[in-house]
Amino acid sequence: MRGAATVAPATVSVADPPPPDEPPPGRVAGPPWRDRLVRLAPSLVPGTLMAVVALAGADRPVLSWDEVTTADVARRSPAEIWQLVQNIDAVFGPYYFLMHGWTRLAGTSELDLRLPSIVAMAAAVAAAGQLGRRLFDPVVGTVTGLLLCALPNTSRYAAEARPYAFACLMSVLALLALVGALERGRPVRWAGYGLSVVLLGLGHLVALATLAAHAAMVLIHARRERSWRVVAVWGATLAAALVVLAPVALLGVRQRHTQLAWVDPLTVGALGAAPGQIVGSVLTAWLLIGLALVAYWRPVSAVVPVALLAVAPVVVVATVSLLVSPMWVARYLLVVLVPLAMLAAVTVVGRVRADNVAGAGAPWRARGPAFLRLIVVLAVVAASAYPGQRAVRGPTAKNGPDYRGIAAIIQQHQQPGDGMVFEIRSRAMRAGMEYYLRRHPAYPRDLLQRRTAADAGRLMAEEHTDAAARVTGVPRVWLLVSGPRRDPATGYPALRPLLRKDYERVGIWQVSRGTVGLYRYRG
Repeated sequence: MRGAATVAPATVSVADPPPPDEPPPGRVAGPPWRDRLVRLAPSLVPGTLMAVVALAGADRPVLSWDEVTTADVARRSPAEIWQLVQNIDAVFGPYYFLMHGWTRLAGTSELDLRLPSIVAMAAAVAAAGQLGRRLFDPVVGTVTGLLLCALPNTSRYAAEARPYAFACLMSVLALLALVGALERGRPVRWAGYGLSVVLLGLGHLVALATLAAHAAMVLIHARRERSWRVVAVWGATLAAALVVLAPVALLGVRQRHTQLAWVDPLTVGALGAAPGQIVGSVLTAWLLIGLALVAYWRPVSAVVPVALLAVAPVVVVATVSLLVSPMWVARYLLVVLVPLAMLAAVTVVGRVRADNVAGAGAPWRARGPAFLRLIVVLAVVAASAYPGQRAVRGPTAKNGPDYRGIAAIIQQHQQPGDGMVFEIRSRAMRAGMEYYLRRHPAYPRDLLQRRTAADAGRLMAEEHTDAAARVTGVPRVWLLVSGPRRDPATGYPALRPLLRKDYERVGIWQVSRGTVGLYRYRG
């Protein structure tokens, strides 16, 4: 038509993304519920599986020496717990208050004591799946959660009445909260992030080493957006959270010599044994480390925070142990399990994506060989971890003597008038016996206790100093000591002359990591 302008047809670069209301090429748009399922599956599937795995045999192992401390402190009044944290265990104070409230509602059986940690670990695995989805894709999130379900120590510390599962949970939730704050930038999002950092520190102060990963994520975001305002906002939020945590941190620093007096100095051997101790299986640990070391993803910046999340706690704890005070304890580093599993998942899934030449939108049948390799990797990791999974469910898998077995021996052989003596400066043995004999009010009386641990505001009861005078004349004396001993009296040297002269040993029993001796008065 004359006079009409000729309009050239619009051209779209192949690199341009499709309009938001159109599906990617090769992919058919699905119903909304399918998209919701893709978002939730990386959390729901591994989280549910972790709950099932953790509950399996959770009440079989006898309480550890730390768990009997939890049982002891949880039954104290809030005022007594507050008095305790002024002297020791300030870093565990929030957990003790939580367990006090929980046991008042649920009870004090072994499963009751461990159930909060089971829920926390299942939630940690679910949150890890969601974090993997947000940072990478749904398959990475799902594989991360499945790998965590296979690790022996996720099961062990899920069924552990201590705060380590909560530290794992909060380390993931804090990073998830930061991702949300960086994406949306709303004040309420930053407030949620600050709260998550506070809860992370209350879960375990060592877990604050994971903040190095947060710093990396913020810097990467600021560089990408070409705006450093977010760095200032993050710094202010973090500073406010650390101010809230300052009282707990100061108490913890003041108590470190008492709290960590039992920790040995860090050695090369301890570093070498750390992977197996943290994961719960040496073979599984090195499988995961090998996969994590070759993790690759586009963009590479997505991998950096996760790598720092895995490395920073190890570096911080090792440095403090070498330069300040020994605090190298494998269970303090459980927070590295999530990033380690995620990096391994990135390696496996990244390889699947590279092998899938048909593209991300190809039908599932085009991905068959690649996903078969993914299943094989998961099966190999699960098989390597299976012996460890069985081991952590053994009756005496936990640290400390078999308190349950000792209690059964006493119940079977006790007589009216019997007395009980614990090895010198025993914290856990007394607490363990009080727990396992609590339903039997006629158990032998404690001959040397002068003041209970709750009254003293300590973890250890105060004893009479004239031990021999307190024991002399008691018809029968039970002596409970830790470790295998041919002569139980070596566990209380001040009583050894009396027991040899005025008493005869009428029974000795060896249990796992413990010895029971029964002495009868010659008079």
